[in-house]
Amino acid sequence: MVDLGQQVIFLLIQLMLLTLVAPLVSGITKKLKAYMQNRLGASIFQGYYDLAKLWQKPTVITAYTSNIFLAAPFIYLLSVLLAAAVLPLGFSVNVVLGDIFVFISLLAIGRFIMTLSSLDAGTSFGGMGGSRELYISALVEPVMLLAVLSAALQPGTTSIAGMHINYTTHYFTISSALSCCAFFAILLAENGCIPVDNPDTHLELTMIHECMTLEYSGRLLAIIHLASMVKGLLIINIFSLLFFPVNLPLLIKIIITAAAIAVVESLNNKMRLFKVRFYMVTAGVLLLLAIVAQ
Repeated sequence: MVDLGQQVIFLLIQLMLLTLVAPLVSGITKKLKAYMQNRLGASIFQGYYDLAKLWQKPTVITAYTSNIFLAAPFIYLLSVLLAAAVLPLGFSVNVVLGDIFVFISLLAIGRFIMTLSSLDAGTSFGGMGGSRELYISALVEPVMLLAVLSAALQPGTTSIAGMHINYTTHYFTISSALSCCAFFAILLAENGCIPVDNPDTHLELTMIHECMTLEYSGRLLAIIHLASMVKGLLIINIFSLLFFPVNLPLLIKIIITAAAIAVVESLNNKMRLFKVRFYMVTAGVLLLLAIVAQ
């Protein structure tokens, strides 16, 4: 048996590893995307350089914002780290692992507080980004809950540790393939990737997530970017643990998923905002078919 002190140590190791690896996974995706577009691209370590540069810059805060604006980045990062703490990645030995609904709720809290901070700034672009983020979340979250239902039917539990793919009975079946495709579409929407969002654009009129952070600078912006990178890695982890029906090590699954994101982003354009509902309906239909196939 592992005592409470060792459990806490293992949990801290897991959080540190996820936080340290998240910018690297983001850098690998961007590097592969640049390679597919015949560009040299930045280094895979560019995320670390950007965070260090932002951390050294001063934070400019307007006098018209409230404490919500200041606290939002820290609450966002805290919600993401709490969500990271419930993932069963092998470090949290004998820790009571969280429920998948707890995981989704923690990420929803981070989304809500960032939307609230974008409205608190009182700028037109921030309000536009916040309203678009809520529109996307209203489409994504019901489909994500349907994906959870699809993954929970076989094991009969919503514990993340108990929802692992059973490769002896549920190995690359029609149901698992449909669920994999559907949750990958959800992953793209949740992480702000093309075709739903384009975080690399410089046009405020087409931004969604990045439009909410236009009023942030310096260390607060670094915290937001770090939290977004960790959140992206967490969604990839959930996809690899519960929906990727191939018996491979978790690290290999994460790299394959990052490469698949780069391929999809290179082969598609950002869709119009009001076409996102058809995109998410397609993912929902695939999940319904996966449930029927089970």
